[in-house]
Amino acid sequence: MQSLFKESIIRTISLHPGYDGHASSVTLVETEGGEYIVRSSSIAQLDNEFWWGNNLLFGIDPRNVYKLESIHNMLRSTSVIPVPRVLHKGFINNKEVVVVEKLAGETICDFKELSCEALYSFGEGLAHIHRKTFSYIGDVQGDFQQPLDTFHEHMCTVMRKLVAHFYRDDREIASYLPELERIAKGLLSPVASNLILVDMDPTQFLLMGNQISGLVDTEAYAIAPRELDFVALEYLLDERSARAFQEGYSSILELPNLSQVRAVYRYLYRLLRVQGRVPIQQWMNHPTYFT
Repeated sequence: MQSLFKESIIRTISLHPGYDGHASSVTLVETEGGEYIVRSSSIAQLDNEFWWGNNLLFGIDPRNVYKLESIHNMLRSTSVIPVPRVLHKGFINNKEVVVVEKLAGETICDFKELSCEALYSFGEGLAHIHRKTFSYIGDVQGDFQQPLDTFHEHMCTVMRKLVAHFYRDDREIASYLPELERIAKGLLSPVASNLILVDMDPTQFLLMGNQISGLVDTEAYAIAPRELDFVALEYLLDERSARAFQEGYSSILELPNLSQVRAVYRYLYRLLRVQGRVPIQQWMNHPTYFT
């Protein structure tokens, strides 16, 4: 690791995101010149629902850590939430490694516990990210692209593969597929796509005072309809926090209408196990906070 830094290393601390199955190895490195974050992949195979499905759906492969540079550069071009710069790239034990700047702030544990001011800041920040639009579905680098008008067909193909590969013995989850596939095939095509965080979670963000001070975990960013971010947020907010977030977001952009896509996108995210193995009926019947 010393080869990545000009200054002598004083100490290193392994950081854990607080949940299992994460794809990155993250280390805080203190040198004589300051503190940095070193990121590398901690997985050898895309063998769980989340990464296997995201690779099929968007072409995302978290083992290609160098791609974080283009993701961060893209986000930094539109985001008012600070995103760390990628400072160095290299190899450790034949694995891609990137060094990024350490941002100020504390990791957020629960959006629902934030002040209304912080939630307003979060809404504004996400809207600025959503202001950038694209004409394809895929990865941020553009190496994997699906036309907008075939997204729902592509999504149905991925959902069928996820059910066959991971849920063939779960009759309850599999039983939802035929009806939701029928609904998906009748949906209008997205008119545009946006930068969305498939594993939307408070632990991806930092807070300082009443402001969101950093977006630090970006490996699951994709180009897809922004409605997916809102579907994810309904599981992370409550009525109060959703209202404050919405006020901030709508100061920049109008909120999308989730009524037609909510059920299908919720099912997709449960197949990807975005928030773990939540019972399917509980997942599909979760309260709604956005129209």
